[in-house]
Amino acid sequence: MCMSWPLFFADSLKVGNKESSVGICTLWTERENIIRSLDEGSYSVAGNLYTKHGVNALIKNVLANPRIRHIIICGNDLSGSGTALLAWMAGVNGALPLDGDIRPEHVELFRKNVSVIDLRGREADVGSTAKKLPSLPPFAEPVELGEVRETHSTLSSAKSGFHISEKGIASAWLKILDNVMKFGEEKPSEYGIAQKEVLDLMAVIEGDDDGIAPWLSFTDEDLQKYYPTVLKGQKAPGVAYTYGERLMRHPLLGVGERWQDEVSATFNQIEAAYEHLKAAPYTRRAMAFTWNVELDSKSGHPPCLTQVSWNVKNGRLCQTAVIRSNDMFGAWPMNAFALRELQKRMAGRLGIESGHMIIISNSAHIYANNWSEARKILDKYYTGGAEEFRVDPLGYFVVSVKGGEIAVQHHVPDGRPSQFVFRGKSAIELYRSIVHENLLSKFDHAAYIGKELARAEAALKSGQPYVQDRA
Repeated sequence: MCMSWPLFFADSLKVGNKESSVGICTLWTERENIIRSLDEGSYSVAGNLYTKHGVNALIKNVLANPRIRHIIICGNDLSGSGTALLAWMAGVNGALPLDGDIRPEHVELFRKNVSVIDLRGREADVGSTAKKLPSLPPFAEPVELGEVRETHSTLSSAKSGFHISEKGIASAWLKILDNVMKFGEEKPSEYGIAQKEVLDLMAVIEGDDDGIAPWLSFTDEDLQKYYPTVLKGQKAPGVAYTYGERLMRHPLLGVGERWQDEVSATFNQIEAAYEHLKAAPYTRRAMAFTWNVELDSKSGHPPCLTQVSWNVKNGRLCQTAVIRSNDMFGAWPMNAFALRELQKRMAGRLGIESGHMIIISNSAHIYANNWSEARKILDKYYTGGAEEFRVDPLGYFVVSVKGGEIAVQHHVPDGRPSQFVFRGKSAIELYRSIVHENLLSKFDHAAYIGKELARAEAALKSGQPYVQDRA
């Protein structure tokens, strides 16, 4: 066994008897709810497994401590991580997104020598099962696989406040990965593993996805299992909290509120927000919070999603979510789909359509054990210039040369000319004037206008006719 074992997430794991052959994986259920009644000598290590990507750390920790021959999985499998692990153990190689340094020989070694016992729904049997499992010798010499590192350096950036605007969640995620991998500051995390982090990344989702994109690591069935954690107020047994519970059954100290559940002293913030919007669509008070100061200021695992708010703009319901700590690789996509579904349900109750969804990630980070997989996804699917053309939501420009000068008329998206007209003979001066008026929101649009102004200036100087290029 490696001297510094566990190699990964040491601060989040409960180490018992390092000589034991048993590891306990409690999935989404609070670890202490299961192990508090167990004999500490009956297991080597116990911890949660929130995502499929987390299985990489599990595999590497076991390879580094080959005394572990049995893994008991139990608790609520809210993200399907337990199901994926069992499928992978049964030989389904695509069931898990494995790190690149976990080679086929490591897979064979693990599958051949480690058993996985499924006690989901039978948590009362964990203690007795752990005691009955035979103590076996180590299956090999320790194999120490470290964090997967990038082969190129991070671009230096002191910037905070990254903005991404895309039609759908899947395409936005590719841009998020690209930004964090390029500009993220490499630094430690509280989980004993390095991270790349950018601050205050805002993703604007303009529309809906056409199904589940091939670069996402989950299925529609996985999503349907995850939705209740955000869309329902009942939390699963053993789980510390769910976003849905905090949004719809928020713990209360006071009494007498209109939307309070008098039996459980909780508050339905979603219902309150709906009533605000129904009474006054222009309200700025339709908000919901998951953060409970009394509980979460002392918690080791406080909520990552902290706030959701709703506003009606141009007859559509817009939704903004704030996430204080956001694992952009392992958690953001499913969070985004669930939040979008929450928005659609609220809009449906109000009888209006959904507008933009905005997710602000205060700490947008990718952990080191996901860097390699993130790079593979970007290399395969992030095509850059091949992206679908989208009109700038702030409008467009008609450029012409007449009367010995360049004229640039701005139009709003529906085609009507606005009050902004720019005239002059210098392309650079006209470009600076347009930028100054904040009428450009897309990089490709700014580049296009710069090109057309240069062409117009060249035509003006040469006396040749100018026709705006629409491509």
